[in-house]
Amino acid sequence: MNRARAAVVATVREAIVEPSSEESRLAHPPFPAARAVEALRQRLAGTTAREHVVLDFLEDDLREARGAVGAVAAYLANVEGALADEATSSERLLALARSTGSAAQVDYLQSVLASVRRRLAQVAARM
Repeated sequence: MNRARAAVVATVREAIVEPSSEESRLAHPPFPAARAVEALRQRLAGTTAREHVVLDFLEDDLREARGAVGAVAAYLANVEGALADEATSSERLLALARSTGSAAQVDYLQSVLASVRRRLAQVAARM
């Protein structure tokens, strides 16, 4: 990965995790999956081993979903960077157009979100 691309990917990941303005942070505070699920785990009194397993899977699914969203955001940042770069070649644009990684991530995201929804329903049924 070249330096420019690595910088774009790092910037996109930071933007996903850390909002750029204080107002945005207050409106949408970052809340990693582990903290979110742990907060729910603490609120559920008398959870069984099965419920702990469901919560563990939910935590994993949330982390995977965030990763897929990050990968798609990185791809879009690469496209935007290529469009803004005056030295961009037609080969570079064509390579971005032919790239299937982002489409695969969208498909994966759809699958992971289905798991998140199913696990949320399982947790809700036990509350």
